[in-house]
Amino acid sequence: MIAARARRPTRALGAAALVVSALASALIPAAAHPAAAASPAIPRVTLIGDSTMAAMEWYTYDDEDADTIADDDIRGIVAAKYDLQFSAESCRRLVNPSCMGRFGERPVSVLPLIQSTLSGTLGDALVVMAGYDDSSIAGGVDAIMAEAERQGVNDVLWLNYRTATTYLLPNRTAAATVYQGNNLQLQQAAARHPRLHVIDWNTYSNGRTTWFASDGIHLTTDGAVGLARFIVASVDAQPTVSRCRAAAAHTGVPAGAEVAPPAADSAGAGFEPIVPTRVLDTRDPALGGGGNLGAGRTVAIDLHGDLPATATAAALTVTAVDTCRPGYVTVFPCGARPATSSLNIEIGRTTAGVAISAMTDQQVCLFASSSTDLAVDLVGSFTPTGRAFHPLTPTRWVDTRGGTALLTGIVGERVATSQTQVAVAGVGGVPANAAAVWINLTVADPTEATVLLAYPGPCGTAPLASTVNARALRSAASAALVGIGRDGSICVRTISGRSQMVIDVAGWFGSGDGGLLYQARPLIRLLDTRVPGSASGAPAAGREVSTPLGAVSLLNIAAVDSTGPGFVAVRPCGSSAVSSLINSSANEDTSNITAVGPGAAGGVCALTSNAAQVIIDLVGVFVPAAS
Repeated sequence: MIAARARRPTRALGAAALVVSALASALIPAAAHPAAAASPAIPRVTLIGDSTMAAMEWYTYDDEDADTIADDDIRGIVAAKYDLQFSAESCRRLVNPSCMGRFGERPVSVLPLIQSTLSGTLGDALVVMAGYDDSSIAGGVDAIMAEAERQGVNDVLWLNYRTATTYLLPNRTAAATVYQGNNLQLQQAAARHPRLHVIDWNTYSNGRTTWFASDGIHLTTDGAVGLARFIVASVDAQPTVSRCRAAAAHTGVPAGAEVAPPAADSAGAGFEPIVPTRVLDTRDPALGGGGNLGAGRTVAIDLHGDLPATATAAALTVTAVDTCRPGYVTVFPCGARPATSSLNIEIGRTTAGVAISAMTDQQVCLFASSSTDLAVDLVGSFTPTGRAFHPLTPTRWVDTRGGTALLTGIVGERVATSQTQVAVAGVGGVPANAAAVWINLTVADPTEATVLLAYPGPCGTAPLASTVNARALRSAASAALVGIGRDGSICVRTISGRSQMVIDVAGWFGSGDGGLLYQARPLIRLLDTRVPGSASGAPAAGREVSTPLGAVSLLNIAAVDSTGPGFVAVRPCGSSAVSSLINSSANEDTSNITAVGPGAAGGVCALTSNAAQVIIDLVGVFVPAAS
């Protein structure tokens, strides 16, 4: 049994800026103040609540662990493990003005609090236990999540609402029914916000009668201790809170002084496909990993022995997993890092994309602007004797949703562990002697998180690799360079999940007239519609933006600041082809690569189905092969 020592809230703050809060029937604490910067080795956790949480400050206690907790402060249960910032105020609401507390103070509501006093100090995780005095939380959760996401919070843990209560809201409405609706709205919000974790306080606290006052909401000392321990266990269960610390980043080295890479090979090179081979996994010590690639760090991948000695560029699939902050990854020949991105990454989204990079002494480097784990698969190389590229107008080869003008009859949902064999050689504009194909592979309408892998046919034992990853209910696409198997096919394995599948073919590699060889170029930005004065301006839904282009080029295209789900199609200006390259989502940055030539007027155009900013970077060009 815990012995309680009640105390009136004070205005004194410790090093972690501890502050109290509560509902209308409770005592009134001090206002919140920002804390000092946390040690990078200790994750910062911010707790914001009303009087349901404030008992963690109102009471002290004695038990067998008291010697390990400063002054027997219940908040110290959390502070013993995390760099704690605590703000709990009586009668605090989420967004609307808070009600008046018992001593005539009106606390700052959650949203304006994190937008002002606590802005930039929230840390790795935000724990919310407030809204018990709101008549509705509709819209409030989305607004708070948008602000937390803007500030780069890794995880928001929101304790759901106790429904076994006789509490009355300030307007005298019975709260139990309101809280049932709140809990449903929280679950729906979690589907919209990958960083939001609904913590089931309602079930966990059920039946613990000694934890609560007579209204079934406000806590006794026993309940405050139980709440503190429940919060610690809930934060402990979020892997990003510990893995996103600077101390957990052991792969690569801090980006620093770098030497210029060698000049691009002016002779040009053709593609040599291989079966996808994993060459880096920061989660696996056997594959070069030692913890995530930290923000501002660079890792070099030595490809000696994996590629021909004559290779001038490597083709890689790069997958970012468990990203800690929104950001980007740049793939480049080790040396001077260009001011461009190869992959745009987001919290809660596993993101895969193809990168074609020149090398420095057979090494490729990857830089991360935000801490993330990376898996890198080598899919081929460009060599002086490799196969020339033959671009095609993007052609829809497969759409399992059905439709017309498809080159195969493959239809129906794809499910985990199934494999789909797709005839390529001798089909459409691809000749029978083609060695590899350039495709855009889309996970369409996934009903659950889905991973696809494309590899040379026939279907059989799949290699350890992946091509495209998608979250439930969000389509995703990635380019892929895939060798064509001895039977003229490629195979697509559904590693996990359930979805429809779309394959667009953009070209093939092999012998024949009109072939093109690849030349790497220093990465340069051709277009950024965010830049003031851009000739194209910010595109609206259904509008095209363009940039001049002198030859068939390898481009990295990014859709940023999208207003909603949609797609981006990239094509020669004047072409009527509409083959999606990027599947965009609201408030998320997404990118992909493509090989495209200029239209009749010498430009390339990007069509956005939904309003989004567009960035186009030049990575390399394809030039005619010598006859």
